[in-house]
Amino acid sequence: MPGEIRAVLAFLILLVLFLAWRLATSSTWKQLQLRRAARMASSGDVEGMLAYLRRNMKRKDVSDPLTNALVYFHIRSGNLDAASAVIEEAIRLGDRSGMALAQLGYVAGGRGDRALAEKRYLEAMERDPSLRGTMLMNISGMLIESGERLDEAEGMLREALDLREGTARSGIHMNLAMLYLKRRQPVEARVQAMTACELIPAGGALAATTKANALALAARACLMQGDCGEAGLLATKALRLIEDVPGMERLADELKRIIPPAGAGRPAEDRSG
Repeated sequence: MPGEIRAVLAFLILLVLFLAWRLATSSTWKQLQLRRAARMASSGDVEGMLAYLRRNMKRKDVSDPLTNALVYFHIRSGNLDAASAVIEEAIRLGDRSGMALAQLGYVAGGRGDRALAEKRYLEAMERDPSLRGTMLMNISGMLIESGERLDEAEGMLREALDLREGTARSGIHMNLAMLYLKRRQPVEARVQAMTACELIPAGGALAATTKANALALAARACLMQGDCGEAGLLATKALRLIEDVPGMERLADELKRIIPPAGAGRPAEDRSG
């Protein structure tokens, strides 16, 4: 009997270890780790978050959620050398993915080297065709910002629309809105901005800020048309979404300038939700 009990216990221990290994290698476990890192960041423990990501990430795989999070944190924080170091280490360790090339493109773009960024994006989509839609958006975004090759940029965005469905199209419509504003085509810009806004699902700070940016684009288009009243309504609605969101002060200031002051034709309260 004792021997049978030991055999059962041994089996149970192996089962627990197997399940623990499966959890540790599953996307569910990665999501739990990302949430823990996010909680550290939101509590102000940025150094702790960075240490946690470095400790748990896969150094040879930039597509690992934790590695990816570390790279994009560095990029968004302006720490481009740190981001590049993480990517280049993964490549040295054997990462040959299109994602690694795409991330090098983001770094190059952050450094203002548009030619190198476009080269990396083209290489990334050649190596991994599933990245094509995103890379076309990135290249077109750089072209729109510079005001160069706008017809080519529009073609890229139209192709990207064919490659995406549903809410994933919202960013493409926003890029199209910016392109039409650059061309001083406010009617088309307004249509694209409002289409993007409608595609963005409600809920969460990220969705709110994205929707606010879409509404701001539509408000700019209205101003370009001379429709200050509608511009004010859209700006008011956008401002409500970001009033308490850190890091959105610049957009909030722009929206406040669009909204007419009290007693000077301020738009009526928008109750459309």
